[in-house]
Amino acid sequence: MKQYQLGLILLFCHLVFILNAQKVGSVGSEVRNGKVYVHYLVDAKFYNEFNISLYVSRDNGQTYIGPLKEVTGDIGKVNKEGWKTIVWDPMKEMPFVSETLIFDVRAEIIRNKPMQSFFMMFVGNTTTYFGLRAGLLGRVGFYAELRGNLMAMNTGEFSYQDGTVDYNQPGYYTFTGSNGYAAFSALVGVNYQPAKKFFLYLGAGYGKEDYLMKIDEFSYDGDINIGSSYVKYDQYSHSGVEIDLGVMYRIKMLMLSGGATMINFKTFGWTAGIGISL
Repeated sequence: MKQYQLGLILLFCHLVFILNAQKVGSVGSEVRNGKVYVHYLVDAKFYNEFNISLYVSRDNGQTYIGPLKEVTGDIGKVNKEGWKTIVWDPMKEMPFVSETLIFDVRAEIIRNKPMQSFFMMFVGNTTTYFGLRAGLLGRVGFYAELRGNLMAMNTGEFSYQDGTVDYNQPGYYTFTGSNGYAAFSALVGVNYQPAKKFFLYLGAGYGKEDYLMKIDEFSYDGDINIGSSYVKYDQYSHSGVEIDLGVMYRIKMLMLSGGATMINFKTFGWTAGIGISL
């Protein structure tokens, strides 16, 4: 069997496209067990995808042969940054004796922006514990969000201020001890993808958190219960512009989120969510 000796020089990298800071650079090669190992570095945006091919020159770079077929490793579609290696078996493709070879790693950008996908999540916090957020993910996307609770549509017929209820009906009332927030939120917003699995979101809309205290009403004539109503505790009730912000994290199809929400910059609450992206 003939002994093959490959005299290799520093590799050159040809880029079909170079955009911003993304690049593919070649760093060197080596021969081991009759095979050529070509090493190159992918330094690109997380959403880039490349089609990598390998060419070789036997005439000091005047012409190139390829793309080479007897190759394995990080060849073809590549979508992760970092150090990569292509393994070429020259004895299967073009047997030769001692030569100086110049390799050309060619990287064609076939995706230059994040893929868009629809997402839907169940979201909530301690006051609006039923909620749905849905929208489109991408480098820049959008969403709409609705949250509420079982008392969301209740309203206070009377108000409580400075220890006094403005009760103006004939008869009297007693507090039942059944208190809670009537709350809902309706928002729209945008999301931004700064990294492969992370999304930041910011939204605005209308929110209401009315603290209601239930009362039973009675007539003076026979102390008859004539119904029930709600008293709104004004000091602990807020409504108006709501701001919603936080982060979403994607694991394959699973979506997780955590954030904060504020109404008129007077209330503050944490939000959490879980859902899917398609």
